[in-house]
Amino acid sequence: MESEDQIAQEKHGRRISLEKSILVESITQEYERCCCIQYNIFPEKIKARLLDPESDDYCINDCLVMVFNLPKYMNLMKKLTFLQFFNVNKVELYLSKMKNKHILNFVDFSFPNKTNELYTSANRLMKLNRATYFNSFVRINSKVTQRVLFKFFYLSLYQLKRLVAAYRHVKRLDLLFCKLSIPTVPDFSKVLTNCQIQEICLLGTGGKSYSNWGDHPEEFKHLIQGFSTSLDLRLSLREVSILNCEIKKDETQKIFAYNQLEGVKINGGS
Repeated sequence: MESEDQIAQEKHGRRISLEKSILVESITQEYERCCCIQYNIFPEKIKARLLDPESDDYCINDCLVMVFNLPKYMNLMKKLTFLQFFNVNKVELYLSKMKNKHILNFVDFSFPNKTNELYTSANRLMKLNRATYFNSFVRINSKVTQRVLFKFFYLSLYQLKRLVAAYRHVKRLDLLFCKLSIPTVPDFSKVLTNCQIQEICLLGTGGKSYSNWGDHPEEFKHLIQGFSTSLDLRLSLREVSILNCEIKKDETQKIFAYNQLEGVKINGGS
């Protein structure tokens, strides 16, 4: 006769199996609903294929693009209200308004549970603050696994620290054509523990129309010195791009060497 422990284990196993099958069915139904909604609005797009609904790793080789000032994309966003979009390889978000409840709803409730890359861009310099979308982008950090990109945003020193800390697990961090305010050296020593960032791209961020590091080189020095306060970042970082940043490469190499980052590859520089 079976022991009470064996009977209990069998019941527990059947319960887990039932719960898993219900979860798989729910995921599959939600996926199919999202596909139908997307296909009805964008019939020219090929319907995506769910690779393995029983696995947590069912990211498809696709890209979800949301251009928030175009009617079709706004329609898609509204129809996805409180429905989570299925996992995709890349999410591209193009913001045009300082604040929009539909955009906030999409980021807070409909953003995929997992994506390899997140690209977020404004159509001009925009303040990314708590009153708009900043907190929402920080909250979804764990859903982005490999690369995060922010383009055309004003970022204060506080915001810069929070964003870098939130996405310290990704392999690549891009801050493109952003206007950063770095009046003092940021301390990353505690917030970047277990940092995995290997590449940082600062394309255009140091340009005259943005952070203007040509006239304010001390702010670039503050940034690099701040990065060096994190031992984990010093160990993980392999490459930094300073293309179109109004900074000389030889001077950058000296700054990196002074801050114990001499092994980091530098791309760009005049």
